[in-house]
Amino acid sequence: MITIHEVAKAANVSISTVSRVMNQSDSVSEETRKKVLKEIRELGYLPNASAKKAARKSVKLIGALFPDISNNVFGRILQGINSIVSPLGYNIIICETNGEMEKEIHFLNVLKDKQVDGVIMANVHIPEEQLMWIHKNQKPVIYVCQDIPDFTLRTPSSSVNIDNKQAMCDMVRFLYEMGHRRIAFIGGPLHDLSAGKKRYDGFMKGMRDCNLSIHQDMICFQEDFSIRSGYRGMHQIYEQSALIPSAVISACDNMAIGAIGFLYDNDISVPGQVSVTGVDDTNLASAIRPSLSTIRHADSDTGVKAARLLLEHIANPDFKGGAFQLPYQILRRQSVRQLLRQDTA
Repeated sequence: MITIHEVAKAANVSISTVSRVMNQSDSVSEETRKKVLKEIRELGYLPNASAKKAARKSVKLIGALFPDISNNVFGRILQGINSIVSPLGYNIIICETNGEMEKEIHFLNVLKDKQVDGVIMANVHIPEEQLMWIHKNQKPVIYVCQDIPDFTLRTPSSSVNIDNKQAMCDMVRFLYEMGHRRIAFIGGPLHDLSAGKKRYDGFMKGMRDCNLSIHQDMICFQEDFSIRSGYRGMHQIYEQSALIPSAVISACDNMAIGAIGFLYDNDISVPGQVSVTGVDDTNLASAIRPSLSTIRHADSDTGVKAARLLLEHIANPDFKGGAFQLPYQILRRQSVRQLLRQDTA
């Protein structure tokens, strides 16, 4: 890369003179200015700011926003993304948002300044500010593990997710077929459209489809999806419910692990007295004892699909995109027990 020293030497002037010409200073004669500009053009010199900008444009970048990069669910997704974009010369900028809307908007603006070609994000909120940001900047965004809400303005965005409502409905059916009738639910925040509201809606639908009694004292919601919230939710159900449920469905694995922790601390056997299920199939799900029955959904295929969608948006600005659903699987492990007929009352 040509330096300012080489321009000064070619024009037979000082470095400060070249700098003054670049800054359009009036202290430089017209003859000297023309001579310096001639050498700048012929040598192809770029000042530092312009050189950095040009260098950034030559690097293909993709932004990835995830609430918790330590979560192996998102790790599997990132592996899938990288397997597609890395061979094509893209680099990934990973941002951790902690599920906070302000951080999500902040990092979107940071990624815009970095001139990324597009963004893949897994988030708790999809506020109107985000969709307005996409509409204004026309940077394609692919949502993973989340659905895009209805929005009147056209945005270059798509989503990759499972049918969370049906998946939770299927989990209720699974427990019903295992003989369970008193089924409790520990949910996350309902402002989370997918893991919060749709999983709760699926639980309610499953209970109705199986003609099971819905006990409000066996349903609770927490502010987040942490292990601590699962422990607190199980405590709440234990204190307010007239009967101990035979099974507890949790909105995610972390909450299920918290629920198992509370039951263990209170000498309630899992799955001997209470069966527990989660969603996500995190590393902890198979590592704890009893191992956790759960719904496996987000894996490298999610990342692969998201990356391919993003590349399609980048290559074709007229690509309309859409909502794409991937399959899921209910995994039965040690935390669920088959009940005998006399236990189903």
